[in-house]
Amino acid sequence: MAELGTVAWPPAPIRTERLVLRESEARDRAAFIGLFASPEVGTYIGGSRPRDELERAVPEVPGRRPGVFVVDLDGAMIGMVTLDRRDAERPGQVRPDGGEAELGYLFLPEVWGRGYAAEACAAALGWFADALPGEPVVLCTRTANDRAMRLAAKLGFTEVERFEEYGAEQCFGEVCEFGSAGHLEQQVLPPRRGDDLGELNGGR
Repeated sequence: MAELGTVAWPPAPIRTERLVLRESEARDRAAFIGLFASPEVGTYIGGSRPRDELERAVPEVPGRRPGVFVVDLDGAMIGMVTLDRRDAERPGQVRPDGGEAELGYLFLPEVWGRGYAAEACAAALGWFADALPGEPVVLCTRTANDRAMRLAAKLGFTEVERFEEYGAEQCFGEVCEFGSAGHLEQQVLPPRRGDDLGELNGGR
């Protein structure tokens, strides 16, 4: 797992109260296509892609790489959570050399508003804290994406700065007080209105 360090990948499936975070499988292909073809999901990530284009381009087993967790509910994929190294050339860094782990997520619109994004992201952050203790995790989202802003606060991200990218104002935050098994050690931002999000944190 060179992208995130020396951790072996894939890890054992991560089980929460309602979900399983696991490696991608061939049976997840339709859900991957549904995510990237959804106009609702694409609102804050640069738009959706044509379904016929995705049918041609998406591999038989999509998302099979280090840092990608499929979020499984009752045996079916409902979304994904990613942990990737942030490009050091992009604005927003908390380490002098950049390359922080960055949290991302996508969920199918039909499961929005049920707390699944918060539950899955917390589990992924807890796994990361155990695997690479002391490493910060960052997140960047459009300030116009109210649901993403609320979820960032709920997960304990501290706002570091705001800047313009992809033609919109972005909020860049960091969390570094996340304990093992997905438990927050400290809630550094008070939750804003509402609770959950089903869209990717990315702000294109």
